[in-house]
This record gives sequence, C-alpha cells and structure tokens, in this order.
Amino acid sequence: MVGAKLKLYALIGLAFVAAVLGIYKAGARAGVDRMRQKIDQRRLDNFAAAKEVSDEVEILDDVGLSDRANKWLRRKD
Repeated sequence: MVGAKLKLYALIGLAFVAAVLGIYKAGARAGVDRMRQKIDQRRLDNFAAAKEVSDEVEILDDVGLSDRANKWLRRKD
C-alpha cells in the first residue's frame, strides 16, 4: 500500500520534472531561433547596404569618383 503510493508520487514527480525540462528546452530553442533570425536580418541589411554603395560608385563618373575618394584619402603633404 505504502509502496504503491510512493511509486505514484515518484511517477508524478518524474512527469513534472519532464514537463519543466520540455518547456525549458522549447523556450531555449525559440530563443536560438530568434537570434538566428536577427543575425540573418543583419546580414541581409549589410548586403543591401553594400549593394547600394556599389551601385552608387558604379554610377559615378571619373570626376565624381575622384571627388568622393579625395574626402577619404590622405593628402600627400
């Protein structure tokens, strides 16, 4: 009688622990998925920005490109 109650309590406790671990694991997996989405979005944004700069440079003629480069290059003094 007492052994049956202990087995029942042990099974209930084990089920509770398994449920808590399952919920924790699901939450951790959701967090990892959110981080991956953020990283992917940043990567796409960086690609878009690089493409915009590349397109701007491609559109510029030699004089415009030279003027723009002079702002960023060191002067030979």
